[in-house]
Amino acid sequence: MGSIAVSLSYRETPDKGRATRMIHASPHRGVLSKICTIGSASLAAGGEHAQVLVAHDLGIALSGSLDNATDLHRELASAGVTGPDDSDGAILLAAFRKYGPDVAERLRGVFAAVVTDGAQVWAFRDHIGFATLFYRLEPDRCFFATEVKQVLAGAGLPREADADVLEAIAFNELIDDTPTALKGAMRLPKATVIHVTRSASSIHRYWHPESLLETGRYTPDEIHERFDELMTQAVRRSLSGNDFVSLSGGIDSPPIASYGAPLHIELSGRPLSAISAVYPDQPAVDESIYIEEVASSLGMPLHTYTRKVKPLDNLEDWVQILDGPVPKILVGDAAEQYSLARSLGFDTMLTGEVAEFVFDRRTYALPHLIAHRRWQAAAANLRNQRRAGISRYNVARQIGSTFVPRSLATTWRRIRLPFDSTRVPHFVSQHRFKNEYASRTVRSRDRWRQEQLWAFTGPGLTMEADDVVQSIHGIRTRRPWADIDLWEFFLSLPVETKVPRPGRKALVRDLIRGKVPDSIVDRHDKTGFDDAITSRIDYSRLRALLFPPAYEVPGVDYKALSQRIEQRDLNANEFMWAKDLAALSAFVRSL
Repeated sequence: MGSIAVSLSYRETPDKGRATRMIHASPHRGVLSKICTIGSASLAAGGEHAQVLVAHDLGIALSGSLDNATDLHRELASAGVTGPDDSDGAILLAAFRKYGPDVAERLRGVFAAVVTDGAQVWAFRDHIGFATLFYRLEPDRCFFATEVKQVLAGAGLPREADADVLEAIAFNELIDDTPTALKGAMRLPKATVIHVTRSASSIHRYWHPESLLETGRYTPDEIHERFDELMTQAVRRSLSGNDFVSLSGGIDSPPIASYGAPLHIELSGRPLSAISAVYPDQPAVDESIYIEEVASSLGMPLHTYTRKVKPLDNLEDWVQILDGPVPKILVGDAAEQYSLARSLGFDTMLTGEVAEFVFDRRTYALPHLIAHRRWQAAAANLRNQRRAGISRYNVARQIGSTFVPRSLATTWRRIRLPFDSTRVPHFVSQHRFKNEYASRTVRSRDRWRQEQLWAFTGPGLTMEADDVVQSIHGIRTRRPWADIDLWEFFLSLPVETKVPRPGRKALVRDLIRGKVPDSIVDRHDKTGFDDAITSRIDYSRLRALLFPPAYEVPGVDYKALSQRIEQRDLNANEFMWAKDLAALSAFVRSL
């Protein structure tokens, strides 16, 4: 996507030069395409999928796109609102006039918007936070932009690391309003509206997914019909007509291919394509047999490639471009796929990412039913578990956990949680991790709720990074499973409907049967990609990046880490921790 920049100052005339510098601070987003002023504000846009306009008493800067722009236009017309053209920005501006900031909840898509009358500002981004928006508030001025570096350019601030944020990133102690790794800017949380005037600012959430939990009541036939309707809508909204599916052999992406294939032909007259990474030298990782079956059954042109990049390639460059270290993501892998896609002429990728957050959070199903005294459903769940071979001991533990007080569960997590190098390496403070893990303990009756809402916690650093990588390569990523209408449907399902029987993704397997090959639906083994990571570790480069560390994270034993690197047999989790620590040092060193 392109970028937007808004500068508002009460102590000087609108400065187009400042907004221009903000856009130019991120050249990978595209060159300045338009700039305008209203009152004390300057608004600028650069690159594709970004626009600014001023109409009468309001101006808007919009990045991304509205999936329901046509519906909004029709709704406005029926309400007697006339005049807006069919651009997303004009439609949103007209809708804002009618509904005010409450319009944000009505929107669908991947978007970030800033609306101003020249004296005050309203800003908001999409429900999940796929589009980025950062800001800085000062006594007499404010800045909003797509990237942190653009905010700093507007405010004239240097690049300086925030040590507290770096430590929080290292230990994944992140919340929605965690500041940015560079001092001087804040990120606007997902599903949030901020209102700024000369004398005050206020912020509020416009979407409350917790209110949707278990509110739906559907018969089995209605569930199938509603899912089919919403999945069709979600995929159709994602298509540009020049798309490909990032296809794997699991449950998540084949349904997107199945729904997308006929829609893409309808939209463009061309078959929907697929791109997949394959691992011919690593049979335990390779999913070629499943990928080829899905592509063949749908008549999809399939492009495969083997990964060439190493996880540490260009790490120093990436931490500068991304304005900080980004944990738990291999940026080079994403860049390699986007680069290939662009060379093949595609502009939009459909992926099955986040699917598990949507429909497969199921850990506390039985305790939830017991805690809420839904005895009949609890008994059915217990019977289904025993029929599926779940041991009596396992079932007893689930039942027992229902009656453990929060205080005791918190203490147990602090004391009992063992070191596990597949989760927390030995060179990381066990005490620090246990305390953080324990702090997230909730009452037994609230654990299912916490599990269902897990995806809505935290700032989404990996999504922010992916948004930048997309912009560099001219590819837009769309995630149909994260379509808000579809996600709200799954949030609304009662526990006994969402988890009809033991096993991963049981409900979705029922819903997609007949849409994708049975070999995919009936597949219950899960491919692990650890070997694909560990086989590409460059130990010499890892050591060079880490030692001497430019920034030492409290709670990390760098001597023990050095010894593990010397042994040259890190497992995937250990390497990801080491890679993230290397990124922290590289980031600090770059400033």
